[in-house]
Amino acid sequence: MKLTRVVVFSIVCLIAITGVVAANFAAQPAVNVAGVYENFSIGKGSGDLEGMRVVIVPAGDGYYAIVQIAQGGAEDPKPEFVHANVKGRTASFTVGDEKYTATATAAGLTIKNSAGNTQRLKRRPCASYFK
Repeated sequence: MKLTRVVVFSIVCLIAITGVVAANFAAQPAVNVAGVYENFSIGKGSGDLEGMRVVIVPAGDGYYAIVQIAQGGAEDPKPEFVHANVKGRTASFTVGDEKYTATATAAGLTIKNSAGNTQRLKRRPCASYFK
């Protein structure tokens, strides 16, 4: 009789613990959108800087993006600091007249502009932004 109670109690505890652990894993997003993403490169023929850098940071009232778009030139482009709407793994923000929608993964950010052009930005260590 006592052995039966112990076995039943153990099974109930195991089920309860499994449910709590599973709920905690389901509640956490697999990918954090905040981070540094870029695909800057040096043009082979011109030697100019080309590509894009997006840094998404959480702030007190939401998220913000620091966006740099290089379209040729020797220097880093001027950063634009804009508000970003983040839902799950998706972020959207506007730089000037251009609207962007981005989806984050562990490897990077797939970003699409309002014209429908898509590019892939690689995730970089956060410290790389300050180098």
